[in-house]
Amino acid sequence: MQGISAVVATYRRKDELERLFESMISNNIPNLEVIVVDQNQDGLLDELVNSYKAKLDILHLKMKEANQSKARNYGAGVAKYPIICFPDDDCWFDNDSLSKVQNYFAQNASTDLLVINWKQNPVVHSTSFPLTRKEIFSFKGVGYVTYVQFFNKGVFQKLGGFLETIGIGKYIGGGEDSELTFRAADKGLNIFYNADIGVNHKYIPILTRDLDTIRARQRAMGLMYAAYAIPKYLVWKGLTAPLVKMAFCMNRKRAKEYYQMFLGRKEGYVYGLKNKNNYAVAG
Repeated sequence: MQGISAVVATYRRKDELERLFESMISNNIPNLEVIVVDQNQDGLLDELVNSYKAKLDILHLKMKEANQSKARNYGAGVAKYPIICFPDDDCWFDNDSLSKVQNYFAQNASTDLLVINWKQNPVVHSTSFPLTRKEIFSFKGVGYVTYVQFFNKGVFQKLGGFLETIGIGKYIGGGEDSELTFRAADKGLNIFYNADIGVNHKYIPILTRDLDTIRARQRAMGLMYAAYAIPKYLVWKGLTAPLVKMAFCMNRKRAKEYYQMFLGRKEGYVYGLKNKNNYAVAG
């Protein structure tokens, strides 16, 4: 049976979650399941979720540990429909996004992973195209955040889900969504980018964050350099580019941010080399 299970891992957001719910309702599609994996411990979302149960097919799960990847894997494990997605609690869909996703999979059953158009992404791709391993490994892709990913559920399960050892609050402080896309490409899966299906999420440039966050999140980039067969010239370029920008930067604050980018990528690369056998990422 055609249908979509949307797994929403959420923590400390309520108004944003309501906006996401409303965008799902506006799509007015049959066979949509919303799995809310609630990492709050104070009942913050109980009233809100209960108020939407008459409008949406909602399964409200609670989890004590704050771990986005673990929460998404937990929700995915109980999903009932063959298409599975992972919208952030502060994103929202266009009015026709989910119906377009259903139609796409109905007509393209061989697709393992559909990547849709993050409309606020500064990297604009206005045409649809297959995402090959070469395309993804060149970092010329379209951004692989969770809310653009629609998986064949069986394929997601075979991949092993999101790595639960990386993400917010971990040493490798992000990139679990990009890593999963790289892993899918490395396994030779059929991945397609559809520019005509939109999702919305505020764009926050990495350099607007605090220095510790910049460093932690950039470790994910370094990890990818080590875990996958990224062309060596791209690894070298990626590691040195922040230093080059720092050298020519006249703004002292921005220079510090570029230096943290360099440190994070270097640390992630070294960590990835040392722990390569601990990650199911290298194929």
